[in-house]
Amino acid sequence: MNRLVRFVILSSTSIILAYLNYLGLEIVGKMSIVICIVSMSPFIIMVLIGIPKVNPHRWFELPDDDVSANTVRWEDSGWLPLVNVWGVLWRPLLNNLFWNLNSFDSGANFSGDTRDPGKNFPRGMFYSVILVVFSYFIPLLIAIGATDNKQSDWVDGYLAVAISEIGGRWLGAWTVFASGISNLALFQAEMSTDALGIMGMAERGMLPKIFATKSPHGTPTYGILLGTLVIVGMSVADFRDIVEMLNFTYAISLLMEYAAFIKLRITRKEVYRPYRVPLNTAGCIAMVIPPCIVTILLMLMASFMTYIYFAVSVLLGIVLRCAHVKRSNSRLDQSECNDQSVEDTGSDDAEDESFVIS
Repeated sequence: MNRLVRFVILSSTSIILAYLNYLGLEIVGKMSIVICIVSMSPFIIMVLIGIPKVNPHRWFELPDDDVSANTVRWEDSGWLPLVNVWGVLWRPLLNNLFWNLNSFDSGANFSGDTRDPGKNFPRGMFYSVILVVFSYFIPLLIAIGATDNKQSDWVDGYLAVAISEIGGRWLGAWTVFASGISNLALFQAEMSTDALGIMGMAERGMLPKIFATKSPHGTPTYGILLGTLVIVGMSVADFRDIVEMLNFTYAISLLMEYAAFIKLRITRKEVYRPYRVPLNTAGCIAMVIPPCIVTILLMLMASFMTYIYFAVSVLLGIVLRCAHVKRSNSRLDQSECNDQSVEDTGSDDAEDESFVIS
């Protein structure tokens, strides 16, 4: 597809979806439920049809030894570029797993709009983790076990081909359609969480107050606008590069969240929490060590271009933050000067009045 045509299609679609997000969380929530049902249905049918056809021996076949960088078309650079162990290229594998199974922490941005978050929020997170993991794991087990294909066949979009072999072309076409609309739901959910996060930072004084502005529908207007501009700007990049860059940035935020979690457990034990992880401090540290190791490994496998992107993003953030703090301080100083001028004027008027009365 022509790059200009691709950019026009992606940017126009992003703008339309952002407008739906602007109309309110209720629309996003109802639309996400409908899309979830439609997108999951072909995989449920495939699992039911494919179970009798499964050969469990296929699950334990070793990958081809000749898998290489050319097979997956990833840039071969970085500290641990395209590590090949047991025939598995771990860099694209970990990046895909990380991409598909992350952002559960973003759900915290909706906690302010949740009834009884101490009860409903943990329950929703628990069920969502199970649903997401099994919605990936079970269909992949069936697709691998019920088809006789080589590892080299598993390229982008091949799952729809495998499902066509199991249930027919109609089911494969349904899968492609379901995949497309599920991306719409993912876009809406991600846009909502990011915009609400930006609004929360603005309300705490970390970003300009304009980002705390709400639309008549109660949605963060300028947070949605900023997210849309970023998405449109990045639509010209290759999808693999976008995945790795966003994974790297998200990995940094995860490490900071783990560190903040442990620090607050140690220094702010008395603070009320709607939900408290039922572990002591040592247990919490042991809980976050494995994900920290995997997260750091993922970062070490990133390309040098990803490191450059991250460094530029951090420098830009620091510059914008310093500019915002400097502007806020200047406004505060100006306000204090105005208050002092009013006090001085009031004092002079009082002295003049006292002189007249005397």
